[in-house]
Amino acid sequence: MPLSLRRARLRPRDLVPDRYLTDGRRLFRVISRFVNDESVLIVIEDSLTLEALAYAAVELVAMGLRPVRAV
Repeated sequence: MPLSLRRARLRPRDLVPDRYLTDGRRLFRVISRFVNDESVLIVIEDSLTLEALAYAAVELVAMGLRPVRAV
């Protein structure tokens, strides 16, 4: 399977400001990350609409988001 089609899991280093995530159709930029005990809240910006959305890190995984890697 080509590298670009493999699912990459989200790591803590992927969820820091100015990193990019994709679901294969849309592109998101991580704006900020808030950590409180064991919960992590990530604010992402939709690169098309510039809408800011807040999700728990586990929600991003459930949504199928993966990091954008330079090739």
